[in-house]
Amino acid sequence: MSASELSKEPVGKQSMREGRPQKTDDIYQEISSDSVEKITDELLVDELDKGTNSGDHSLQQDEEQNQLRDNVETNEMVSNNTSESDSDSSSGSDSDSGLGKYFYPKFEELETARKPESGMKFQTLEDAHGFYNTYALLNGFVAKRGSNYRRKKYHLECNRSGKPTLTQDPDKKRKRNALEKTNCQAKVIVKLTKGQWEFTTVRNEHNHPLCPNPSLTNFFLSHKHMPMEEKSFLKVLQQSRIPPNKVMKIFRRMRSSFGNIPFKKKDATNLQYEEQHRTEISDVERTLKHFKQLELRNPCFFYTKQTDEDNIVCSILWTDARSRMDYEIFGDFILVDTTYTTNRHNLPFATIIGINNHGRSFLVGCALLHDEKAETLKWMFQTLLQTMGGKIPGSIITNQDEAMAKAIVEVMPQVRHKFCKWDVMEKAHERIAAFMSARGNIKAELDSLADNSLTETEYEEGWNSLMPRYDASENEYLQFMWRIRKIWVPVYFRHDFYPFVRSLGCGEGMNLLFKDSVLPKDSIEKFIERYEEIQKKTIKTDDEDRQQTGTVPSCFSLQPIEKHASNIYTRQIFLKIQRELLHSTAFNVQEVQKGAVYRLEKVFNYENPEFDRKYFEVLVEPGSNAFVCQCAKFARDGILYCHIFRLFTQFGITEIPGQYIVPRWTDKFKEEKEKQYMEKCLEKTDSIARYAMLMSKMADLGKRICGDGAKCNTFMLEFDNIQEKLMSEGESSQQ
Repeated sequence: MSASELSKEPVGKQSMREGRPQKTDDIYQEISSDSVEKITDELLVDELDKGTNSGDHSLQQDEEQNQLRDNVETNEMVSNNTSESDSDSSSGSDSDSGLGKYFYPKFEELETARKPESGMKFQTLEDAHGFYNTYALLNGFVAKRGSNYRRKKYHLECNRSGKPTLTQDPDKKRKRNALEKTNCQAKVIVKLTKGQWEFTTVRNEHNHPLCPNPSLTNFFLSHKHMPMEEKSFLKVLQQSRIPPNKVMKIFRRMRSSFGNIPFKKKDATNLQYEEQHRTEISDVERTLKHFKQLELRNPCFFYTKQTDEDNIVCSILWTDARSRMDYEIFGDFILVDTTYTTNRHNLPFATIIGINNHGRSFLVGCALLHDEKAETLKWMFQTLLQTMGGKIPGSIITNQDEAMAKAIVEVMPQVRHKFCKWDVMEKAHERIAAFMSARGNIKAELDSLADNSLTETEYEEGWNSLMPRYDASENEYLQFMWRIRKIWVPVYFRHDFYPFVRSLGCGEGMNLLFKDSVLPKDSIEKFIERYEEIQKKTIKTDDEDRQQTGTVPSCFSLQPIEKHASNIYTRQIFLKIQRELLHSTAFNVQEVQKGAVYRLEKVFNYENPEFDRKYFEVLVEPGSNAFVCQCAKFARDGILYCHIFRLFTQFGITEIPGQYIVPRWTDKFKEEKEKQYMEKCLEKTDSIARYAMLMSKMADLGKRICGDGAKCNTFMLEFDNIQEKLMSEGESSQQ
């Protein structure tokens, strides 16, 4: 499947990203602060327009007008706790919003405004409150902060919550600013969970009419079409604490007529382009500043940058010496995840992940990208290969993305590239959710078909049978999925190395290392902070794995083959082998063709089987110890599956044959490769790599002698002698 075939996705159903504004020849004149002040002073002294329709109104219309007035006015008088900063909330500045006495939604909040749902997460309490306030503003009610529990759980409620007040005199006219309580139960409960504020309960039903103000709604929603100088002027008015209804009046007077008509959409200007580009650059420059400090603290740290025609940095890729060494040893397979973006300007944040000899994921590197276009991704892969000494991986798994596929084909045409199946199915569910919901179990059957098909023919026949059964043959998106099946359905990659993809978390979206610590949209600082945490944790885990090397793990059975596996594999891989040996006892063996074909029947169910089916066939080549199972797990994961272990028991094989021992999973593999890498680096005089190798060797030695005080003292004395000798040699060479 070529990258060009991906572009045949149905029109209107492809992922569309808002394009960045381009430069034009027209340049707006900046409004001086004096002129802004003058205009504001002149306009604010005017009275509100008094034009109203004459005639009687029904009681219902009167009530709606009262509610409309209440909503507009109350939005202008949000209680002080809306803008207060809570000590227990996460750090973050809300200075841009300039709320103070009045509530103004941020432009970012307007762009993401939607109905609140349980499970939504926010970095700070203010972000959660701002999201709900914006939703309230656009839907005709006002949100207030209600009760809280130990400042870790807050109720954000409709301001008409609370018991209604009974009026003594029914003829008495209601005060203009009095708010009628209706005991409305609409609210969200936001709770602090693992450092993030999460909507745990959401009730969107109100017991009173909602009266959104069309002018106010259009005013805020039309921000996308405001020229930059109008946005700047709006910010001045906000910071001056001008109420929203007066702000609308100012814009109405400036334009002669505003009413309920949104701003007229204009072409992007140089000012708009430069403002957006400038703020993006500030984010990247801030990142570079942090990297320079990190480079001083850690000589192993390394980064490279991409610049545009004006020599302005627009993309960065970074890694360190340990990751470079690990990639050299275990770079036969990588995952690339681009699901994260920065929260200010939607800059894509890419993580590149590998799998080490313990089956653990490690961070090869990260990239902060200008966009997700093919050219930018092409730069990322080219830079990665240059940084890693030109080593090309054998297989890659990524999110479903046409630009990604195109970039990989251009930079590494020989690589086997696969889209993450989970990501493909999730995108399908997003695009045709209503279609799938109306067809009951179709999504589960599509998942099962992809996971359990053992041959291409089986998958294709299953698809052709499933589509008519659910009346789905004519669905354009499903037709698109069928056309690209050879780059996402696992059965088409059954003979390619994609180790432990299911168990490692690709089924959760591939965001293996960052998912528990950062949000899909988060700050650059948070991504870098998490990167440093991951690298520290990797060093700690490597040390723990080293300590286990040489120790004998316990066996659950008396089978010689289990003991043999415990002596050759790393601890984590042995545990996987051990699990397969246990699962092998759940099968009976039937000989289909003497000495050549065997049928295995599952007679006992066990937890989390990789294939949800009862029968498997294994082919055997007599005399060569060659076994080929339908599941093809050995080719994909590099370890034998339970079906072949069951035949080993049947045939009395007590050791794993050499052709089924993949070196990358064995105890000695990394140590031997590190020595080779050290020699290679010494030849290339790579100071960073030499530093990493020396640190690794010192760490190994330290682990061995730290428990013996005499050995430690001897080592320190010898080390001082070596250091003194090297220093004296360095001084003499300079003379």
